Amino acid sequence: MRKLLRFVCLLMAMMCLFPCVLAEEKGDEIPLRGYDKKAGYVYLTLGTFPQTKEGERLPILWRVLSVEGDRALILSEYILEARPLHGDYKQYANKPTNKKYPGFNGDFTQTDMAKYLNGEFTANFTQGELAVLAEDETYGLFFLLSGDDLKNAKYGFTSNESRKAWGTEYALANGLFKYMANRGSHSPYWSRTQSTSNIQGARCIKSKGEIGYINVITEDEGMRPACWLDMQLVHILSGTGTKDDPYVLCEVPVVTEVVTLEAPTAE
Repeated sequence: MRKLLRFVCLLMAMMCLFPCVLAEEKGDEIPLRGYDKKAGYVYLTLGTFPQTKEGERLPILWRVLSVEGDRALILSEYILEARPLHGDYKQYANKPTNKKYPGFNGDFTQTDMAKYLNGEFTANFTQGELAVLAEDETYGLFFLLSGDDLKNAKYGFTSNESRKAWGTEYALANGLFKYMANRGSHSPYWSRTQSTSNIQGARCIKSKGEIGYINVITEDEGMRPACWLDMQLVHILSGTGTKDDPYVLCEVPVVTEVVTLEAPTAE
């Protein structure tokens, strides 16, 4: 009986790991990398989200901004939807010590956006996909880039033009603002950083791709999420990493059930 149980356990483990062994071999040939000035970005898909005008769910396309040790920072290529950063600008701006109306002084983790990204938004990913994310100690699984991130040349943000992003058909059909064609027909999107010019606002991308600010209650501003991948858990299943043929990831199976073998009987 003990031999049979051991054989079943071994067989199940081999069946689970075999596809990812193949994927790992492919991944070793072309590993993920961060932004490169000559080669540009590497792209991958993870999760799904409504993206067509009719709301059809499609894989979310991400660009890899950087690989840092065992983690890779990825950013949604498109603006997925429009929503305010927080519904109460006084609460966002005020200090906790404000006697009349206490707030949280621009702490992104307490905003409606942060709660949405780490709550309802996670339903767009399978448990296996969520398992390959490296949770940020401060911001959770999903977050927005900071104002400084959007000026980081190592991430590929070398000019105003490089910061421009475009909304999906779904986002535009559901309230996302779009600039005029002579500006590029792109859309504005939030950062997680509070404005220093107006503490009721957060930094965001403006019409020329420059960084400005807008009041956090603005409803037609875009959401462009970011997250960290755990490089030790993800492997490439298919794709070449280009925007038209992004990598499809295969996660290493997580053992959720352990089969207990019989204890040997005393002789």
